[in-house]
Amino acid sequence: MIEVTSLLKTFEGGAVRAVDDISFTVPAGSVLTLLGPSGCGKTTTMRSIAGLEKPDSGELKVGEKVVYSSRQKVNLRPNRRNVGMVFQSYAIWPHMTVFDNVSYPLKGETDRAALRERTVRALRLVDLEHLADRRAPKLSGGQQQRVALARALVAEPDVLLLDEPLSNLDAKLRDTMRKEIRELQQSLDITTLYVTHDQSEALAISDLVAVMSQGQIVDFGDPERIYSKPRSRAVADFIGMANVVDVSGIRISDGWWLGDSGLGPLVFQGEGDTPHSCSVLIRLEDLQLVGPEEADEANVWPGNVVSVLYLGGYWDCVIDVNGQRLRSQVPRRQRPSAGDRVYVRVSARSCYVLPEDESQPILDADAEEHLAAESSTS
Repeated sequence: MIEVTSLLKTFEGGAVRAVDDISFTVPAGSVLTLLGPSGCGKTTTMRSIAGLEKPDSGELKVGEKVVYSSRQKVNLRPNRRNVGMVFQSYAIWPHMTVFDNVSYPLKGETDRAALRERTVRALRLVDLEHLADRRAPKLSGGQQQRVALARALVAEPDVLLLDEPLSNLDAKLRDTMRKEIRELQQSLDITTLYVTHDQSEALAISDLVAVMSQGQIVDFGDPERIYSKPRSRAVADFIGMANVVDVSGIRISDGWWLGDSGLGPLVFQGEGDTPHSCSVLIRLEDLQLVGPEEADEANVWPGNVVSVLYLGGYWDCVIDVNGQRLRSQVPRRQRPSAGDRVYVRVSARSCYVLPEDESQPILDADAEEHLAAESSTS
């Protein structure tokens, strides 16, 4: 439903490549999230699709319609692209009522009854019908976000574009609105492009995630693959918290890879030819605290708890193992304390070998299958 091909957008006379020759597809009815830090080009990409930025080159399609093409000399105005957009600031007019804000995209509609029907239907989708006559300054942050969402949907767009829509909300409300947006998107089966710097938000709301850095897509795939098997060390560091352990002298032992690390001997699962050295990813939730009776088992090392933070559902621990700092999410019931002598363990199956070649194709096989399946059914 959204197809981006070789999109290039520069600023400052070409000196800054905000979007650097990227290509991707959003299948019909799916949510694709552009994820990355500030300044990576994700919002510029979205604004180019909306028609609020003119790219230097490339092609953009919404459905079967080419909305921008440098080759074909096409650049449709935003109101002819049939996209709905929710801005980070919501862009709610304070002097208008909720009804007037939502109905604004229909201001050219001459049939007043039809205008009212469509506006009420959009308000009903976001559960704001009872606040139709309230003015915007009297709304809460969550209600303003719903107004912006209803306004984006009232014109029945082909695609929905959401630019950091939850960044102005508190943590609990963000969690609630994240679920509501996902449920609404699925009920309407509307193709959605979502922009955020929040990794948890991207993993929770997306069918596919494109990780961006310096104007380029550095990883692309479904959320589970992106989290558990990132394409590079940089992506591993950005998506969630991770321990990365350097391993050398790798050899085969009983079908597993065995190598030497700063922690001690490390047994892990590898594929293909055995390298001399590699980097291994260990997620925080996969690093466990065990008793001294397991000290002689594989991938168990003694350490000292350096610091502990209580985060409600778990303890966030920093543990020194042979001079190397590891982080672990420890269950509440274990109640570790700074200074404790502990043993840490990781399953060999929970260790992931990070690819060394970051230039490999970023569209992984799972994502290609996903796109092919969506294309065949749309």
